[in-house]
Amino acid sequence: MINIYQTFRKFLRDNGCERQFDAAFYEQCGANVLDETLADILVIDEGFFGRVFRWDLTPEGREFWKDIDNKW
Repeated sequence: MINIYQTFRKFLRDNGCERQFDAAFYEQCGANVLDETLADILVIDEGFFGRVFRWDLTPEGREFWKDIDNKW
């Protein structure tokens, strides 16, 4: 069975945005880190990037995350 969390982490690494994702998630979601347990609760699916944090409130901005979202 494919582990969606590991697939997601690999996607972030392959697209050079794992650090940026973790920083935005931490900043906007309080002292939480997206680990495997939380990923199961939040449900990583095709719409995940659109609901996990506000793109416009990150240093990378909306266009950066829109591009990442489209790739995902």
